[in-house]
Amino acid sequence: MSGDISASGDRSVAAGGDIGWVHTGDRVTALPPEALGPVVCPPGLVNVPRKAAHFVGRGEEGDLLDREAETVVICGLGGVGKSSLAARWALRQAADRNPVWWITAESRADVDAGLAGLAAAMQPALIDVLPQEALRERALQWLSAHDGWLLVLDNVTDPGDVADLLARAGRGRAVVTSRTTDAWYGIGRVLTLPVLPAADAVELFTRVATHAGPRDTTGAEQLCETLGQLPLAVEIAAAYCGRTATPPLDYLAELGRSGGPGSAEEAVARTLRVTLNRLSATVPYASGILRMIGWFAPDRIPALLLPPFPGTREALGELAAHSMVTLHEDGSVSVHRLVQAIARRPPPGGEREWPGVLERARRLAQTAFGHAAPLDSVEPAHWETWRVLVPHVEAYLRHTDPAEDNDALLPVLGAAGAYLSLNGRYEEAADVYVRTLAGCERLFGPDDPATLGLRGALAETLASAGRADEAIEAAAAVVQSMTEVLGADDTNTLKARCCLATAHVKAGLIHRAVALQESVLVDMVRVLGAKDRETLLACSELAGIYRTANRIREAVALGAHAAAELSAVLGEEDLDTLITRINLAGLYAGAGATDRARADYTELLAVCVRLLGDDHPYTVHVRDALDAQGPDDEQGADDAQGPDDEQGADDEQGPQ
Repeated sequence: MSGDISASGDRSVAAGGDIGWVHTGDRVTALPPEALGPVVCPPGLVNVPRKAAHFVGRGEEGDLLDREAETVVICGLGGVGKSSLAARWALRQAADRNPVWWITAESRADVDAGLAGLAAAMQPALIDVLPQEALRERALQWLSAHDGWLLVLDNVTDPGDVADLLARAGRGRAVVTSRTTDAWYGIGRVLTLPVLPAADAVELFTRVATHAGPRDTTGAEQLCETLGQLPLAVEIAAAYCGRTATPPLDYLAELGRSGGPGSAEEAVARTLRVTLNRLSATVPYASGILRMIGWFAPDRIPALLLPPFPGTREALGELAAHSMVTLHEDGSVSVHRLVQAIARRPPPGGEREWPGVLERARRLAQTAFGHAAPLDSVEPAHWETWRVLVPHVEAYLRHTDPAEDNDALLPVLGAAGAYLSLNGRYEEAADVYVRTLAGCERLFGPDDPATLGLRGALAETLASAGRADEAIEAAAAVVQSMTEVLGADDTNTLKARCCLATAHVKAGLIHRAVALQESVLVDMVRVLGAKDRETLLACSELAGIYRTANRIREAVALGAHAAAELSAVLGEEDLDTLITRINLAGLYAGAGATDRARADYTELLAVCVRLLGDDHPYTVHVRDALDAQGPDDEQGADDAQGPDDEQGADDEQGPQ
């Protein structure tokens, strides 16, 4: 790396040299030793979330998957068993292929997250060190250089989301499931999966219905025919008949009262309604919980999003027994996306009275996010929780109207945007910020401090996403709004001007960034005082900009001034002081003063271990930075004395 540093915003930090970076929001991306060596896939790495308990037929399709060397795209109706076939076949490959990795691929973001998950599974030490973009790239590089692996890309909606992956990682096997039957030319061979033959549908019904003991299956043929022999509908109906000892003919009569034959997917909806109506009499929570989890992503809904009611586990147990959800050992829940889609809409004829029912379920989902999501998403201790929650937040946003976001949900969305930005998922973060901003403007007004703060966060994210013109325009608009609403000398206005300077840095307009940051620093000294925390943090930021502009002596001098004053004002153990000192050590390293950098990192390591612990990202960062300094370099120390030389002594005084 070049040794450039960059930091912006409250408690932000960056360290230069060949040791990695500490980004806005205290995000550390220093590379540990594991990241520097080759990726080694552990043996037996299998991730296949769907396991079909009852699987019949599909022999010809399985044979085709065995024979085919290129990518196979399994297409068909929702509920026809595409994922079940892919999972069944993938598990059979685990003895001969490694890894066998399942990715829910409804969007390009899902694909990227799945690849990042693969890299993290191969190298767990990198989970909270590298951002998702870097993990994704490591996975792609490994796939392109190895064979013997299998990827399952489930429920692809746009072939373009996986085309690049399949073209780049061409040495293993891939199986795709999708409802889309066209646009696959040149990507893979299409296998259109029909509904089950009549005999196989009856066999599936019989297996499920008699799983716990003998049952009357008279009329199973007629019931399966009415259900269009769609596996999902057959399994739901059979699970209910088996669980309650309901004869198929009785279930068929109830099904007939719920509407005509309709399409195969309508058969699932009718089957689901019949089962839920009967369940509601004995398990009141079942219907409400199914409708609530309909707003989340279908796979691995974590236990922390489930209602903390006494009857929740019983209701989930009944839903699982009736083949409407799958329960996992870790307490999470999966549900078929077609079941979710049905749960989110009113039944025919219920358009007038059902909106209230569905609204309560949606609000319950919002409440679940509020209880589960730690709002301090920049805190490393919360990153794993956010990694689990983000797919469900994104699914909720896809399924809902922005006008329905309430004041309890907006802080969760803001924290989700911050987490996505910290992980390098800038486009997704920008989308979340845009939605959150719309809610804040609607509920609180365009001039509310929370609204203005979100506009600043969006501006920084746009800059990080490479959308320089938009970022600068957005940051400038924030400065103007804050100036008009809060006044030119308000602390938030001054900090917004720092954000505008940062946007120019990320846009590559370094000289303009220097001018902007120097100007705001003069005003901070005038308004807040030379020793105010925000003034000194702005000094540290300007030092980083100077380094980017290759004004090394000024960068070191100003960074040393900020660190010394923060130590005096806030104390050595204040986190802002520690961050600024880490930045300064990085400046010394980037300037070639390796002895000074080594001495500072040695002292900082002891402080980080004592204050933060051995495993905190700052501790890891400083330890790796110290290792990167190598043996003593007397010449380097002479070449860049920093603030001890004559020029540095003048510059160290900072703005007065």
